[in-house]
Amino acid sequence: MNRSLKIFAITLAMLFGLGALVGCDVPIDSFPSNEVFAKRWELTESIEMDQPVEDSEVLLEELFGTPNEPRWPEFLQTSENLITLKSLERAAGAFSSEEDDEHRGLFREHCVVCHGIAGNGRGPSAALLDPYPRDFRMGKFKFKATPLGKKPTREDLKQVLLRGIAGTSMPSFQLLDPADIESLVDYLIYLSVRGELERKVLADAAIELDLEDGERLYDPTLKNRFPEEFEGLIGRIERWGTEIYAKWLEADNNTIEVVGPPEGFPLLGSGADEQAVAASVANGKKIFQGTVASCAFCHGKEAKGDGQRNNFDAWTRDWTSLAGLNPKDQKELRPMLELGALKPRNILPRNLTLGIFHGGSSPEELYTRVKHGIEGTNMPAVPMKPDNPQGLSNEEVWDLVNYLRSFLPPEKQALESDDALLSAPQSGNKEVASK
Repeated sequence: MNRSLKIFAITLAMLFGLGALVGCDVPIDSFPSNEVFAKRWELTESIEMDQPVEDSEVLLEELFGTPNEPRWPEFLQTSENLITLKSLERAAGAFSSEEDDEHRGLFREHCVVCHGIAGNGRGPSAALLDPYPRDFRMGKFKFKATPLGKKPTREDLKQVLLRGIAGTSMPSFQLLDPADIESLVDYLIYLSVRGELERKVLADAAIELDLEDGERLYDPTLKNRFPEEFEGLIGRIERWGTEIYAKWLEADNNTIEVVGPPEGFPLLGSGADEQAVAASVANGKKIFQGTVASCAFCHGKEAKGDGQRNNFDAWTRDWTSLAGLNPKDQKELRPMLELGALKPRNILPRNLTLGIFHGGSSPEELYTRVKHGIEGTNMPAVPMKPDNPQGLSNEEVWDLVNYLRSFLPPEKQALESDDALLSAPQSGNKEVASK
């Protein structure tokens, strides 16, 4: 079965069979704990994490509620709020439809079969899919308009929902009501903030607390017995949550400004002179195969994805190599797999000759991927002049973009006449990292 038919078959199974396993119209009382992450600390610190896991469950339910009745912590409610409790309530809970056809339980209806009730990327269909669904709890997202290490914008998440991800099982939800899309974006951020805070408190418990002496991650009885100690504990947790959420609030200020090609540059699909375009594509291929951009090291000399194929992404490394486990040793991995971790798979470089780009195929999107890398993967930002004298010029990056877009079918190469890059070309190479 070829890849397209396989994805189609899996999608049908998800739509018609796996929904029953999730019970999209059945209440779910609690979020599952991040036991794999806790086990990682047990292995690396030689400690028991049962009590911290129990404490984190109580703490997170007090702060964020349950899959049926979400909460948004008061200390995260600011004038710059990205999300509202009303949107969370619309996205959470069991699926239902109102008389006016307004749907409730949107996450359960559309997302949970792949991404899981806690956004852990381990829904009922997850093990069947390649690549695996995204785990939101690490706070890492691949396709975004912000640099490595920065959160995506709301618009980034919205576009993934609207367009889907080509070449994967992530479908487009463009037919959903716009208000449904906005509610789902709210809920994805909610799950990510909740998941990151869970990781933070578990890591702090493993590293900082004397668990063998009975020190607790969170003990609600301290509120009456030792109020000052309790306030200090809550203050520390709230500070961590505020720091995590602040990164989301700052996302719009970190968006990458795409520096257009020099004036007169022969951009593929713009109607420029064919010989000039061909020369740019040829130079892009030369750069692709060269040692500065080093694209061929992973993607192969002819861009067929047959270069380095033994690496793993950040989500797999998080519970394998960071726990001191060999991703290829099933015996070592067994404790994690029994807790629900998905069998490690190598992150395979794209076969670019297929003309399918997960993060989009527009000139701006390819420019961003090439110049700034892809979060959570082995795709780095390319070295650039003038910071690196041996790096690429901005024009050379656009040659690379032309080369990549040459793999698109002819009908997808043409650019719109009002494309921003064509209507306002830039002659300089200076880039502003944020707007």
